[in-house]
Amino acid sequence: MNNWFFSFGLPFLILGSLLGGGLYALCASTLYSYLKENYSDALPPRIDVFMNDYEAMGGFMAGIWYAQRTGGWRRIDNRTWRYFFIATQLLGAFAISCCALFCAAFLFVPR
Repeated sequence: MNNWFFSFGLPFLILGSLLGGGLYALCASTLYSYLKENYSDALPPRIDVFMNDYEAMGGFMAGIWYAQRTGGWRRIDNRTWRYFFIATQLLGAFAISCCALFCAAFLFVPR
C-alpha cells in the first residue's frame, strides 16, 4: 500500500496541487476580467492593498470567490461563461483538496 501511494498517489497530489493551482489562477484571471467588464457589481468593492494593485496580489481569486458566495455569478447571461465559472470553481476546489491531502499525507501515511 505504501509503495503504491509513494509511486502514484503522492505524485498525483503534487501535480494536482501545482498544475491545478496554476490553471485555476489563469482561469480565475480570465473570468475576473470578464466579470469586471460586464458584471462589475457582482465583484467586491475595491480593497486597498499593497501598492494599490488589487489584481497583481491575487485579488482576482478573492473576487471570483466573492461572486460565488454572494450569488452574483447567477446573473451571467452567456451559458458558456456560466459553465466556465462553474468549471473554474471546481478546479479551485480540486487544487485545494489536493494540497490538503498532500499535507495530510505527511501526517498520516507511515514510511
